[in-house]
Amino acid sequence: MKTYFLDTSVIIDYLRGKEEVVGLINSLNGKLTSSYICLSELYEGIYRSKNKNAESTVLEFFSGLSKTYGLNQKIDKEFGNLRKNLKQKGEIIEDLDIFIAATCLIYNLSLVTINKKHFLRIKGLDVV
Repeated sequence: MKTYFLDTSVIIDYLRGKEEVVGLINSLNGKLTSSYICLSELYEGIYRSKNKNAESTVLEFFSGLSKTYGLNQKIDKEFGNLRKNLKQKGEIIEDLDIFIAATCLIYNLSLVTINKKHFLRIKGLDVV
């Protein structure tokens, strides 16, 4: 069974009810995962939101995932290698995105994102 990693951009659009993203997520045949990095990014939006239920909505979404990944030495090593390679090519992206990509590469996850442009710079990453 395929395992998908949901990026912050997709989670935001899903929670906002954007039809094409809701349809995409609902059509994925496999396990859905994300990371505490994405949750951290979502907390920025929670703190800026006037919606009093924003935090509970996000946490409920995360509770329905098969897994939420944290950082570990394998991911950290892959991050360092990816960042070095991107920097050498002059194609650096945000560090949090590199951590997300490293997680997907280490655990053989298909990344579901709205932000394909940055992630397509990473060799071997399966981007949906």
